[in-house]
Amino acid sequence: MVTSLARRSVLRHLGALATAATVPGLSFAQSSGVPLRIVVGFPPGGATDTVARILVERLREALGGQTIIVDNKAGAGGQIAAQALKTAAPDGHTLMLSIDHTQVIVPLTMNTAGYDAVQDFTPVAGVAQYFNALAVNSSIGVRSVSELAAWLKANPSQQNYGIPAPGSVPQFAGFILGKSMGLPLNPIPYKGGAPLIADLLGAQVPMGFASLTELIEHHRSGKLRVLATTGTQRSKTAPDIPTFQELGLKGLDKNPWLGFFGPRGLPPATVERFNAAVRKALGDADVREKLAKLGNEAMPSTAAELGHWVADAHAHWSGVIRESGFTPG
Repeated sequence: MVTSLARRSVLRHLGALATAATVPGLSFAQSSGVPLRIVVGFPPGGATDTVARILVERLREALGGQTIIVDNKAGAGGQIAAQALKTAAPDGHTLMLSIDHTQVIVPLTMNTAGYDAVQDFTPVAGVAQYFNALAVNSSIGVRSVSELAAWLKANPSQQNYGIPAPGSVPQFAGFILGKSMGLPLNPIPYKGGAPLIADLLGAQVPMGFASLTELIEHHRSGKLRVLATTGTQRSKTAPDIPTFQELGLKGLDKNPWLGFFGPRGLPPATVERFNAAVRKALGDADVREKLAKLGNEAMPSTAAELGHWVADAHAHWSGVIRESGFTPG
């Protein structure tokens, strides 16, 4: 009798666990009372942090009232946050909202990174893409990429372009551009997009690569002119600006992106539940509108698709970085 009762008790317990695992919206951390921590590698108020906070409310609803906190671990291009994710337990209590720079470029350009996005993290859900863009100071009178090439050939002392950080995608985008023009363009690194754009507005540097989000209002005011953007299609935020691809420049079709990652070994069921929550959040019109105002275009993906984004970016940029002669620091 004792054996029979014990067996029925175990079966009831297993049945309850199976039911909990399949209840729509049930959080993977909720049953333990432990909050879900979303690590962000940049400071509060920054672009990535703002996206995380836009999503949190809808994610909380989609996960059945789950407590979610945003944990800012800023510094070193997201390295600190990525290293924290690498050492986190794969129990569904810690995820990271990251960008392609942190996941792909940092390990390729910094010896201190100490992580590999493919080996050390579990792709969970794609969130959005945004655009990098080439802008010039309007005073030089250049209105297109072809006019810029001619102007630079006539003014060799002006073959400098500003970038928001050394070893960043904008630096290597400039390398690709210079190669296509047959010119040795020189990157001028800044500590972020804001000081770069300040010098671009002040004509201290004739041109620069930065995110379209940071440049668009100055383009609209006429103080700067954005000549082209990355991507395979024009930005919905700025449909008047052509892509490099449609201008015939190869290698500048890759857009930067944001996505959620977990530690290595995150269970597939956990990945599926959070992926479904992200898709539900990005289906909200208000969320999509808020992202669009930041220059992001919602692009929900499966975990496998996000893994492909990482592999594709790594294959592309590792080749460009090698060709450019950049030495990892």
